[in-house]
Amino acid sequence: MKVSQYLWRPSSGWSPALPGMGGRPLSHTLVMVFGNVDAVHDPSRFGELQGAFPGADIVMGSTAGEIAGQQVYDDAIVVTVSTFHQTQLKAISLDVADFADSYDCGAALFRALHSGALRHVFLLSDGTDVNGDELVRGINADMPADVLVTGGLAADAGRFTRTYVGLNEVPAPGRIVGIGYYGDALVVGHGSMGGWNEFGPVRIITRSQGNVLYELDGMNALTLYKKYLGDRAADLPGAALLFPLGLLTGDDGQRVVRTILSINEAGGSMTFAGDVPMGARVQFMMANLDRLIDGAGTAAERSALLTTDKSPDLVLMISCVGRKIVLQQRTEEEVEAVKDIFGDHPVYAGFYSNGEISPVLETVGCSLHNQTMTITAYTEM
Repeated sequence: MKVSQYLWRPSSGWSPALPGMGGRPLSHTLVMVFGNVDAVHDPSRFGELQGAFPGADIVMGSTAGEIAGQQVYDDAIVVTVSTFHQTQLKAISLDVADFADSYDCGAALFRALHSGALRHVFLLSDGTDVNGDELVRGINADMPADVLVTGGLAADAGRFTRTYVGLNEVPAPGRIVGIGYYGDALVVGHGSMGGWNEFGPVRIITRSQGNVLYELDGMNALTLYKKYLGDRAADLPGAALLFPLGLLTGDDGQRVVRTILSINEAGGSMTFAGDVPMGARVQFMMANLDRLIDGAGTAAERSALLTTDKSPDLVLMISCVGRKIVLQQRTEEEVEAVKDIFGDHPVYAGFYSNGEISPVLETVGCSLHNQTMTITAYTEM
């Protein structure tokens, strides 16, 4: 597996320069492109990449921050080119508008990629028009247990209005790209970790609809939430990023984190970036900057444990826009924590997302997460 990386910035263009136009077609090559929302859907950038990497699959998505090496950018396009020696690739793009809902879109994506040699699926999905929970449920419905699914939802610099994804075309809203990796030569490690502190008792969701929460333990959820926030309640809705909700997924204490997108004072409800189903057990959480950074390192440790002794060639990081907003000037520290685990050999790439896709445990299907650092590490035997 050979990996190279290129960076585009508005002030300096491409660094290093892209390969010259008119080269021979590439095979077994994937070009992952994560970029600033105002730059990544510029047709000029896609045209340049298409000319530089003929025959390769070019996957592009908008972000809330781009990761290259140990640095996090806000105005860049990061291009990571992976050429596999033995692993076969298949990439497809679907438009959620062509399906009844996001679940059906996920099920169709699985059917298009499924074969006996499938080992891994990477998803890059629109982050505003697609229901991420329903998408992963559709994928999980028939996905074999030994196929690892990871990925993320595109972002738009925290605006939450329109995101862009594309496969071999200029990125557009509503698109979902799935990349299938086939063959026994591929080794993939994964890890996902939050790093938030829990507080207050575990409660039961007694009234909700989709991603809107109304009642916990029969009490108004917003009133209860404000009670726990105390003086910080006056800072809502901005303070909500510091106090997400932990959704317990099983008896073993595993949880996924749900970011609060908005509150409705009149209706007494809270809207989350992911479903909050009736009957689920939940617990309030609060930000701890050191634990968030340590959580990124723990995610790296978990993904390293799933690989061989061979160092990965590519480490792909997808972290939540909410973490970036909370960490502020300390954002790069979580990227550095990942590099501390893997060292100097791998190429590091990634982006800040509207949601992360990864298993909660090694033995279950993928889930939609918020406020986590999710890592996928790649190499070939």
